[in-house]
Amino acid sequence: MRIEEVESTTRSQRIATHTHIKGLGLGEDGEPIADAVAGGFVGQDQAREACGLVVEMIRAKKMAGRALLLAGAPGTGKTALALGIARELGSKVPFCPMVGSEVYSAEVKKTEVLMENFRRAIGLRIKENKEVYEGEVTE
Repeated sequence: MRIEEVESTTRSQRIATHTHIKGLGLGEDGEPIADAVAGGFVGQDQAREACGLVVEMIRAKKMAGRALLLAGAPGTGKTALALGIARELGSKVPFCPMVGSEVYSAEVKKTEVLMENFRRAIGLRIKENKEVYEGEVTE
């Protein structure tokens, strides 16, 4: 008996999640655009409007040193809204999504995961060198 991999006949193209998000889809007055697809979003008018207020506060430098926590059930668009905020603020604003299972993984300490994401957000690369000595201890 031979087991072989069957290739699909459809053309596959890898697309990252939320590549369609270009912004929050808000007008100059801060109101959501009534277009069917505004900035990559469909619906979520109240959430987009609230995120627009956050963007205004950040631009006015009233949220310096503060964080924003988006909470909700899975699949409600938290990551898409966060990406929309980052895209509204400009191309130089980093977007580093985190998943709760990364933080609460048993393999890595929570502080290491958080520090790695902070470093990634500010573009900091730190290379750690560890020296391991092997041998036998004799008295």
